[in-house]
Amino acid sequence: MIKIEKLTKEDIPQVVLLEEEFLGETLGTEMLENELNNKNMCFLTAKEDLKVYGYIGAYVVENEIEILNFVVDEKKQRSGIGTLLLNTLISLHPTTLSIILEVRVGNNKGINFYTKHNFNVISKRKHYYKNGDDALVMMKEIIW
Repeated sequence: MIKIEKLTKEDIPQVVLLEEEFLGETLGTEMLENELNNKNMCFLTAKEDLKVYGYIGAYVVENEIEILNFVVDEKKQRSGIGTLLLNTLISLHPTTLSIILEVRVGNNKGINFYTKHNFNVISKRKHYYKNGDDALVMMKEIIW
């Protein structure tokens, strides 16, 4: 059974591998370790039997969340893990009024997921990613 938990130092190697495999780049071990105790950061994992199948990392300031990275292992996609991670992130921050993120223009699975969860495209960032890909900036407004 999948459990959503706060990221621990022991989870970081698995998270870095997930990011590299499915996102093509990573926030990196050093950054993740340095930010573990930052009160404005929220890192959540989706785990089953100590294996990390998904994770979401976000910067939280007052009433806004900025998602930095969000990934679910391809073998577990379409199983509800992404929705569970997103909903848990939101529920942990009940004063949130909006969530913002960037998604690679060619990431149709990601774009469809965010659209399904009421995110809207608000702008485009040219050559945003290291490989030169553009990013769509998407935002979700939260009404409690």
